[in-house]
Amino acid sequence: MPIATVGDLDIAYDVTGPEGAPVVLMVNGLGADRSGWYLQAPAIAKHFRTITYDNRDVGQTGSGRNLRPYPMRQFAEDAIGLLDHLGVERAHVVGASMGGTIAQELALGWPERVESVTIVCSWPRTDPWLDELLRDWEGIFSAQGQEAWARTSWLWVFTHRFYNRTGMLDGLLRSLAAAENRQTAAQYARQSGAARGFDVLDRLPTVAIPTHVIAGAEDLLTPLRFSEQIAAAIPGARLTVMPEVGHGMFWEATDAFNAHVIGFLRERTGAA
Repeated sequence: MPIATVGDLDIAYDVTGPEGAPVVLMVNGLGADRSGWYLQAPAIAKHFRTITYDNRDVGQTGSGRNLRPYPMRQFAEDAIGLLDHLGVERAHVVGASMGGTIAQELALGWPERVESVTIVCSWPRTDPWLDELLRDWEGIFSAQGQEAWARTSWLWVFTHRFYNRTGMLDGLLRSLAAAENRQTAAQYARQSGAARGFDVLDRLPTVAIPTHVIAGAEDLLTPLRFSEQIAAAIPGARLTVMPEVGHGMFWEATDAFNAHVIGFLRERTGAA
């Protein structure tokens, strides 16, 4: 497992795909480590140099040496440090959910490092409704533990169709039970605190980077209105709405989702 020391963190990451190909940095969301990209990274790595990594306070990266609350921008600073460690000057960024907020921070704060940005099932400003939901989840995690939080969150992430698939829920529970470096309540609370404080909506019109916004038509966690706000605010942004999927579109409609992501990246790079 390669490690990049960035500030107070030892960031765990993986790099796959052909050397010399355009670089894609994949950023995951709240409570999720890089393994969550297991249905996307191999497909993207057929065409692009693909970087996946564990954010601060999750997975093999863990908490670092400076335990304190932090804003969303801290995640973006960590990502830039990883690119510096790898000698990557510019990357295409794909961010999902909270990873999409990190992608927005990267596009706003380091436009010279971002070739394009794909913002998936995310939001531009934490409104009172989303703030209340995230606070509720923090309480569940703290009082009942990670499994209770996960089972609650999955009801918001997946549509009813997912639960009709035999063995899918049991598979998720087995994966959670077998996971090493399980997130603690304190780690989750710091990540969630950053998410609750996120607000870049008024700054998004300054983004001049090619942008693809992808949303699930039935997303309960980050409803379509959030993606519509992002796409309306960023000049020239493309909005793709996937039917009959929710927040977990990468698992429920993997092939279609991958095609949307890879298609946009190919347009931007001319990759075969």
